[in-house]
Amino acid sequence: MSNLQVRNPVRGFLRSVDVEPEILVHFQYNPEKVIDKRSVPYTTLNAPGMVMPLRQYSAGGERTIAFTVIVDGLLKGPADDEIDVAHDENGGIVEELNKYRAFVHPRTDRWREAGAGGFAKLYAGQETVFAAPPAALFCFGERVVECVVTDVSIVEKTYNADLDPVRAEVQITCVELTPYDPDPTAGRPS
Repeated sequence: MSNLQVRNPVRGFLRSVDVEPEILVHFQYNPEKVIDKRSVPYTTLNAPGMVMPLRQYSAGGERTIAFTVIVDGLLKGPADDEIDVAHDENGGIVEELNKYRAFVHPRTDRWREAGAGGFAKLYAGQETVFAAPPAALFCFGERVVECVVTDVSIVEKTYNADLDPVRAEVQITCVELTPYDPDPTAGRPS
């Protein structure tokens, strides 16, 4: 075929990097916008007689990436044949939504067992749960960012006859991980 050959669009995804089984969420519909924010803190220096305070760079700030995706169990997405979008025979998308939720719950290899009842039952009988949520890779075109997911907000929009969600908006916030070893003694003379 020619350059006009029809092909499925490239889909962004979020993938765990340190949990088995792997958590892999292909975006059924790519986000309409991605907010990529970096802030830098400055310390305010005041002294008697100064007209205005001085600003002193104090440290690098974090990079935050935020976006919203749509999950739809009723309508076929642009690349559903090539990606794994979990929904039941009635269009229920609880399994797919739990993939997103697994990024903000303590790491467990049982994350697929969460179901509609939620994640709390997975930790029953454990006195304390200190496992951090899994780290992730946010991949969107050429952008590949190792990060942690700090916030997942799910807005369920439509339900089937069993009151299972069949359409939802998922808002995700990720913070880029430090690309170097933050050893405070590094570079100091011995």
